[in-house]
Amino acid sequence: MTAAVRQAKTRVGRGKAAGATRRAEVEAAAAESPETLLDRIFAEVPGSPQASDGLPEVVGRNRRARARRRLVDAFAARGPYPVPEELRGELRALVERWRQKGFEDAFPEADVFEIRCAEERAVLDAAARGDEEARFAAAERAYRREVEARYGQIEIRGLQLSARVRQDLEIAYVPLHVEEPSEELRSTKPRRAAGKKPKGGAMAVEAKAASAMLRVLERPRVLATDAFVDHPRLLIFGEPGSGKSTLLAYLATRAARGELATPTSRREPASIPFLVPVRALQDPPASPEGMAHAAGAEAWFVEAALRRGRALLLIDGLDEARTQVAGKVLPALTATLDAYPGNSVIVTTRPAAAPGEDETAPRGFARARLLPMTRDEVGVFIDRWCLAAELSLNKPREQAEIDARAAADDLKERVRASRAIEKLAETPLLCSVICVVHRFLGQRIPERRVALYEAITNVLLYEWDRAKFAEGAAIGKLDAHAKRALLARLALSMHRARVAELPAEEVVKRLAEHLPDLGRPEGEAATIVTEIRDRNGVLVERSPGSFAFSHLTFQEYLAAMELVNAHAYNELLLSYRDKWWHEVIVLSAGFPGAHADRIIRGLLAKDGDDVAEGTMLAAQCTDTAIEVRQAQRKEIEKRVARLIPPASPKEFETLVHLGDVAGPVLLRSLDKASTEEKTSIIVLLAYIQYEPATRSILKFLRDPSRTDYPIPTLLGMFNKPRTLAECAALFVRSIIEVSETAFSIFFDAIPSADPSAVRSLQISMDLVEDPELRNKLRALIERAETAHATSSASSYAVRSPRRAARSG
Repeated sequence: MTAAVRQAKTRVGRGKAAGATRRAEVEAAAAESPETLLDRIFAEVPGSPQASDGLPEVVGRNRRARARRRLVDAFAARGPYPVPEELRGELRALVERWRQKGFEDAFPEADVFEIRCAEERAVLDAAARGDEEARFAAAERAYRREVEARYGQIEIRGLQLSARVRQDLEIAYVPLHVEEPSEELRSTKPRRAAGKKPKGGAMAVEAKAASAMLRVLERPRVLATDAFVDHPRLLIFGEPGSGKSTLLAYLATRAARGELATPTSRREPASIPFLVPVRALQDPPASPEGMAHAAGAEAWFVEAALRRGRALLLIDGLDEARTQVAGKVLPALTATLDAYPGNSVIVTTRPAAAPGEDETAPRGFARARLLPMTRDEVGVFIDRWCLAAELSLNKPREQAEIDARAAADDLKERVRASRAIEKLAETPLLCSVICVVHRFLGQRIPERRVALYEAITNVLLYEWDRAKFAEGAAIGKLDAHAKRALLARLALSMHRARVAELPAEEVVKRLAEHLPDLGRPEGEAATIVTEIRDRNGVLVERSPGSFAFSHLTFQEYLAAMELVNAHAYNELLLSYRDKWWHEVIVLSAGFPGAHADRIIRGLLAKDGDDVAEGTMLAAQCTDTAIEVRQAQRKEIEKRVARLIPPASPKEFETLVHLGDVAGPVLLRSLDKASTEEKTSIIVLLAYIQYEPATRSILKFLRDPSRTDYPIPTLLGMFNKPRTLAECAALFVRSIIEVSETAFSIFFDAIPSADPSAVRSLQISMDLVEDPELRNKLRALIERAETAHATSSASSYAVRSPRRAARSG
């Protein structure tokens, strides 16, 4: 026998011996009584850390003894069954956390443990009798309670620096909508329009308008919960921060309570939810055992639910799969569902397709996309967030509702007054951040955009800082200022490359270039990217393997910050005709310490004696800059007045050519203009399709003010009389061609429009050839006519009794 063979056999023998020793230790531990186990755990746990805070020693001893007796009683309720190794580990962790609280009597985790032990007794008794149905029923009752406790609350982030605050989902959750799911065979069941349900007779009144709205949208908005009813296998795509994980937690909670309509809910009993974070799956993925481990359930119970066709699998974050299982999860999941028919599944993931392209779904799956929140949904989100925030302060419910209503009304008004904030608020993540900023700045929002974006990124970086990264994580070695500096350099490099998204390997390369300047080695770049890939914050993984800032606004803000820090004003001025750089230039003037005067003078100099891009950008810089000399403001106003409002077709053409860069200046001029000047400015905004003007134009839809003053257009001077409402209708016709958000806003507002505006829309519809635009115009006209008919009927009903009284 060779030495190598002898060594190999020795290693095998040692391995067998070690395995036998481990098995013996496990068997001995299982045979250990609960009291002995608790004596050992408490002996290993040091004294309470609160003993040094003035608590008498005897009180500490008594609390510790009561805690031990309470756990002994819990195990007595569990019955004479061995304590499995997993439960032992949980018990040690529970005792340690309790010790950190000084073994106080009111410890909620101890309550949960006691209930769990009592419920496990029924499961273990049934298993001992060999009664599988009773065992399953008892396990189901305990598991439903556990799911509701685990997912029935949502964290309200940013409320307190010292502790995390959670509120019931019913208080804080805002229902999310998806596009109607797409698959080869689509359900023919009629859908109702998303939004508030009409009351009483209003349902008939709104029917015509609602059907018009549905004709406009190629795939209507439906509640995510409703979409699932007709699609037992549903793949939901959503951007980072769009609420995918919260949606699944809400579905799990509703299903645990038996309140969720599912494809199998027509049969009794109800589905059992298993929420499976994909990042917790290991190879082989999507097996009953693997999903049970990830969902925190027992493998036998998951498999029994699958066999009965009662499982509702909620697969969270397909894009977050570990490297070794990436690409295997969906095929394995499909195979599991095929092997256990009758079960349902919802899978969430970030988009994988390029922007503008449809996502693909595997065989048997319908696909749907989570939609940005509408204006009304943002309002509901703010209402519920503010209420949850007030309730977290332990106020009486009535007072909390009063204070929450005041805060929410103030914030909603501020959000709707700023298109920049309104666009940010369309995702749950950024909407919640705006709520935090408003609350901690004394119920206000910074009016200057630079200050607003600084406050928002501060909140996001704070949440990033408090995320539970592993001990020694590379990202944890950078303080908030270093993180911001690192992200600013990345943002500038991306903006210079004219990209809003980068492959992960390119992000690693660019971070590696900057880390040494922050005192960190290049090699940490790859680790940092890995650590932040699953975290929502300033920088996110937009799709698998591709990173972007969570909103382009943050890339522009951070790029501007880096340029100001580097005093790279010449680089800014060289790009003044490039639309890609316009927002960066305007933001740069607003940073503390920025040479706004130099930026403005440089922009004006670019135009020479003309009024063009430089002048328009300089005018915008006066809005963002902290300080601008009065003489400089007057010079800019003088220049702008040469072109706005336009007095000739040539000036009109110049402004149309300038496009969006003239938009903010036109909008600012609108408030001070006369009726005649307003008509030309509104028409000009319509020509350049300036979407941020949408809310400002709303009030003019109701304005019957008439003028016959000639206004310039691209075709010459327009001499016919017109109302401001007709001009606003021209803007509506133009902007809804390019903006679904604007269409939604005007759809809500059209019932109060002046009749001249509705007539103008009718004329536009007769001239339009594009079928989609015709459908939108028809929807607006029908909604206006329906509202007018309802108003006339109501007026007649009020007058009729008086007529009857007079005739009598």
